[in-house]
Amino acid sequence: MPIPRPLRLAVVLALLAPAAAGCGGGDKPAFGSDRINIGFKGDRPGMSEFTDKGTYDGFEPHLATMVTGTITVGGKPLTYTATPVTTANWEDALLDGQANHNKADLVIADVSERDDLKKEYDLAGPYLQTPLGVLLKADDTRTVGKAEDLRTLRVCVSTGTTAEAQLNEIGGLPPVHGENLTQCLARVDDGTADAVLSDYLVLKGVAANSGSNGRRAYRVARDAHIGKTQFLMMVLPKGHQKACEQLRRAINDYLQTPDWMNSLRRYFDFAPADFTDKELRDTFQPITTSAGDRCSA
Repeated sequence: MPIPRPLRLAVVLALLAPAAAGCGGGDKPAFGSDRINIGFKGDRPGMSEFTDKGTYDGFEPHLATMVTGTITVGGKPLTYTATPVTTANWEDALLDGQANHNKADLVIADVSERDDLKKEYDLAGPYLQTPLGVLLKADDTRTVGKAEDLRTLRVCVSTGTTAEAQLNEIGGLPPVHGENLTQCLARVDDGTADAVLSDYLVLKGVAANSGSNGRRAYRVARDAHIGKTQFLMMVLPKGHQKACEQLRRAINDYLQTPDWMNSLRRYFDFAPADFTDKELRDTFQPITTSAGDRCSA
């Protein structure tokens, strides 16, 4: 009799930590498989983009490969199948998959740590930290270096995000809203918004991949680090403490490797002449701790 999917998910996640730590060398993969579904967003060049080859490319898919490859289930490296999620539906995909018809066991989709999320989910990481940044058209010469500079601009934010809350706190002109980053970029393109406020790294990836093949060119205000630092986390359903801790340890190990810095430069186009290794570490490399309220007790 087939095992119901929610039960299968609970079993495989519970087995990740002891299997990876070598405590259960004889354990068999849950439901006969060492693959899980990981949800990625597909509209964030540099961070995570669905390509014309039908695959996901960017820092987050690469991170997923590097991290899951260090975890074993039944003696085999944990691998994954990518599934699409959006800002609006990733929570549904993680919980039951009904709205977008794609079930995710784990979400890696530039989700920032928030107190309300810690009540509902297990958060593994962080794997990146980033301030909020400001994206403008490449030919927009206005200087944006601090939060107060946004008060005279029409700034687009995605509804329900940390960026929206920060913009409301800054004050100034009313926010321009977009359902997602793509809509906010469209607002800038058609002139109904002057700028986009979102995670600095997300915007840097967009700008780095803009301006070719007839696409609009953008820039990110280099030194505009807005608001509190955002910590990007992998997200699991609540109640999977062992899996969460195992992922956290694997992320921490990866942060210490040269590949983390090399990938940051490659996917976000941080040229050595423009950004030193120290600048990148100080701004974007988090300290991964075992915070009790991140992985459920």
